Amino acid sequence: MEVNYNENIVCVDVDLTLVSPTDSILRDIEIVNPYSNTKSKYKIHKYHVEILKQYKGRGCFIRVWSHGGVKWAETVVKALGLEDYVDSIETKPFKLVDDLPAEKIFKNIIYIKDDGGEKS
Repeated sequence: MEVNYNENIVCVDVDLTLVSPTDSILRDIEIVNPYSNTKSKYKIHKYHVEILKQYKGRGCFIRVWSHGGVKWAETVVKALGLEDYVDSIETKPFKLVDDLPAEKIFKNIIYIKDDGGEKS
């Protein structure tokens, strides 16, 4: 059993949060999906990458997860060079067993649109 004593855990999603698929010629990065071996173009969400780094700098435990699987999350973290900022990588939880609804647990959801404005 692994015990994490850090009281400040920040969970960061991968798809549409750290990177977004794009067909644009102005892509930021190409990443090979470890499950399909398919290379695709992605736009890096620079605001969220910066937030991740800032939270790590403030002593937070950074957990990156993805519904796309742990290997995909790990591949993206490495492609973005975030290994020194990320403490754990895992598949996004698909069930929550708790007495509280998810919105009561995750009260501080952050998402900044690519143009710098907050998502409504």
